[in-house]
Amino acid sequence: MIEYIKNNKYFAQVAGTVEKYAVKELEAFGADVIQEVPRGVRFSCDQETLYKILYCSRLIQRVLAPIISYNCHSEKYLYSQAFKNVQWTELFDVDDTFSIISNVSNSKIKHSLYASQVLKDAICDQFRMKYDIRPNFSQKEADIVFSLHIQENWATISLDIIGKSLHKRGYRNGFHTAPMQETLAAAIINITEWNGQRPLYDVMCGSGTILAEALMVACHIPAGYLRDNSAVAYLPDYNEELWNKVKSEADSQIIPLKKDLIFGSDKDAESIEFAKDNLKVLPYGENVKFSIKRFQDYKKLNPCTIITNPPYGIRLGDQNSTIKLYQDLGDFLKQKCPDSTAYILCGSVELVSALRLRATWKKTLKNADIETKLAKIVMK
Repeated sequence: MIEYIKNNKYFAQVAGTVEKYAVKELEAFGADVIQEVPRGVRFSCDQETLYKILYCSRLIQRVLAPIISYNCHSEKYLYSQAFKNVQWTELFDVDDTFSIISNVSNSKIKHSLYASQVLKDAICDQFRMKYDIRPNFSQKEADIVFSLHIQENWATISLDIIGKSLHKRGYRNGFHTAPMQETLAAAIINITEWNGQRPLYDVMCGSGTILAEALMVACHIPAGYLRDNSAVAYLPDYNEELWNKVKSEADSQIIPLKKDLIFGSDKDAESIEFAKDNLKVLPYGENVKFSIKRFQDYKKLNPCTIITNPPYGIRLGDQNSTIKLYQDLGDFLKQKCPDSTAYILCGSVELVSALRLRATWKKTLKNADIETKLAKIVMK
């Protein structure tokens, strides 16, 4: 029997440093958290709760449904157990494409790519035995995606339920410079506890990722609203009626954006055009207000919440330019943002100091492979 169907246990992959926030999100959906591990959370839930997580989670990157797990000390055993004990031909059709994401650590099997090849052969050989033809394997845009994880000689083969990272919301049509990942922006909104009751500004908004995630929170737009979620139908116990019910109930909670609530600005005109294009595909995104402006040119902001990710490192060219930008941002907050609260994602703890303002707290967040600091600053 397929493992997750027997025990209702799943694994949520998350970005490093976001684990504890993902735990709270899963519990809010009604899941039972079993274990928090680096870059992941093991949890259990019923089918309806699983569908809510898949469609509405803002922080989780992938949800894996374990198919089989076993002690595995050799490539031969990896192949034999996968070939004999999983009915691959019942999980997908020969005309479907499939891919495998593999990860191997501290095991006798040393190479992830080779482990992936072994599993691929087991799957294809089973199809060839039954149909005398192999299904197509493709690492890009496959119909169904499997995960192979081998750690300390324990192999777990899972179905990647949505088949793509859940950070791909579906609203990003373009960007000028390297954008923040959607799940990181959502984590920042989550940490700030901004809920749409106070005006929000991103004064260096780039292509608008923070603004898009804020809009989705304010308007109760599910994270999967625009995403292609069709791969969920490959779940062996997929319940189409229940899935549609969960989607309809979540979509019915969407509300209009309050007037003059979310604002974005950037000195780069092309970035603003990208941000407008990205936001307008979301419900009420056309009501987010944009301006082409340096933050230094604001006269004064009424009390508000400011959430922004200033550029740093190679995006500015040299450390002196970065320090100067952060100093200017600190002056802007102190002089032009009375009675406001700012949350600044700084490229390092040294850049927090460059703001020359006292931070109420600093929290570590991973932005790709860069360890950044989210600093909360309250202006009097």
